Amino acid sequence: MRPLDLLVREHVAPVMRAAGFKRSGRTFRLVADCGDQAVLGFSRHYVDPDAAVFGVGYGIVPAPYWEWINRQHWASGQVGAPRAFESAVVAGDVIPPPGTAHRPDCEGRLRSRWALREDNRDLCGEALAGALRDEAIPQMVHLLDRTNLLEDRRHRAMPVVRLVPLPRLEILLRVDDAPRREIEALLADVQPAGPGDDFAAWVRRRLATRGLTDTPDRYA
Repeated sequence: MRPLDLLVREHVAPVMRAAGFKRSGRTFRLVADCGDQAVLGFSRHYVDPDAAVFGVGYGIVPAPYWEWINRQHWASGQVGAPRAFESAVVAGDVIPPPGTAHRPDCEGRLRSRWALREDNRDLCGEALAGALRDEAIPQMVHLLDRTNLLEDRRHRAMPVVRLVPLPRLEILLRVDDAPRREIEALLADVQPAGPGDDFAAWVRRRLATRGLTDTPDRYA
């Protein structure tokens, strides 16, 4: 078995499984009752002949967002589940401590790469399991709740990269159960991304099919 796969099996899978994540290869997924997903995965970087260099990243993918970005193919029923390192509304990296980092003196994305070597296998596995258990998993579980995710975007409370502008994200997070008049008010502040941007039309179609009247807004 490859060293990275062995690391995932022995150190990562037990921690993720205990938190309710389902595994598929090097990808772990937690799905909320509403269909929103937290997805964590591994990216391999072939940059060092003496180490298995890899990154560990995660993203939060609300169900309405996934439907929106796949809208052209949604009706076919052939749209798969979100994958790690693809489209998400927020994303984060699991940062290694210096002893297991490939470039501990670097900044930016290079600092997020782990280095698995023969002489640090246990150290790397234990450090990764700890970082997942103590930091990444609590962050993912927290942000998987739409109320928490919206609060984070409003106040930038979590150390993640925010990939969708707040006005659009707020609509996507509230479109399933917010009062229709509130969504229309939010749409008035959304600027088209370019010619042919049909976001407002898509939102209104979704509102028309949900059969929801003016109900209390739990995100206000």
